[in-house]
Amino acid sequence: MTEKGAGSGQSKPEEVAAYIAVLTAEMVRLARWHNLAALSYLLDLARMEAVERSEGD
Repeated sequence: MTEKGAGSGQSKPEEVAAYIAVLTAEMVRLARWHNLAALSYLLDLARMEAVERSEGD
């Protein structure tokens, strides 16, 4: 994730949540590929929460 603006160093919570959604989606895929059912379930919950948060309140 890159920073926006010169020296701002801050991202909006929705942007961070969207980034987390992308990362956790990949982790879910890896966990499922390796038959890590409980881990893939928990990661998918985190992904769903991140997607929800990325859409704003």
